[in-house]
Amino acid sequence: MHSNSDEGFFLDLISYLFLGSVQGLTEFLPISSSGHIELFSKYFNFNISNLTFDITVHLASLFAVLLFFKLNYSNSIQNNNEILSNRNLIFFSFIPIGVFGILFRDFLNNDARELLIIGISFIFSGIIISLHFFKKYKVSFFYIVIFASIFQTFAAFPGISRSGMVIGVSVLLGLELRKSIILSFLMSIPLIIISSSYELIMSILNGFSQIELQYLLVAFISSFFMSYLGIKLMVFVSKFFQLRIFGFYNLILGISILILSFI
Repeated sequence: MHSNSDEGFFLDLISYLFLGSVQGLTEFLPISSSGHIELFSKYFNFNISNLTFDITVHLASLFAVLLFFKLNYSNSIQNNNEILSNRNLIFFSFIPIGVFGILFRDFLNNDARELLIIGISFIFSGIIISLHFFKKYKVSFFYIVIFASIFQTFAAFPGISRSGMVIGVSVLLGLELRKSIILSFLMSIPLIIISSSYELIMSILNGFSQIELQYLLVAFISSFFMSYLGIKLMVFVSKFFQLRIFGFYNLILGISILILSFI
């Protein structure tokens, strides 16, 4: 995609800046970062998604969430018995989605990226996020983490939000919204570390493209700042709108994509 001309350089720079920003903003909001990147890639020909790009933006998101916890929740987490007693379970919560992603890698990289499946995935996200408005249960924090880990597996599909699965299921099972959001952020840390490590190994095996370094810096910076903004926005919106706005967004977007897929 990269061109030697000044115009080509500028367009490539804008592409990395834009998709880095989209990934960052949507990474921690329950609206699927992979689904949005896939949509923008299809409709605007921003076809730059590759392992090197994925590593860059995910590491930026990791630094953003670590900074957020350092500045806002470090003391409360250290004094939270539920989190401390289940910290190993939270750390290994990446295993179900990791195993699923490896076993079905070819399907997830090809057929799962069709518009029809992406549309259905957004609708599924909207439903899971909205379930607690109709019924709530009460289970222990241990089982909440177990169920959140299982439902997080669905986020391997573009259009299904990882944070939406974790937060939606956690609230459904009786965890208050603020704690559900914190749990979602915590579960993202080991997942990003492991997935980025896997992508790094694959990139080493396949070889890095040196020409991308200047673009990747732009993607990293934009993803970092937008990830932090997305985290703050998630906390802010949840205080005033609960999850309703995200449930509606996913449902409306999913239905719109389904309609477009049949046109």
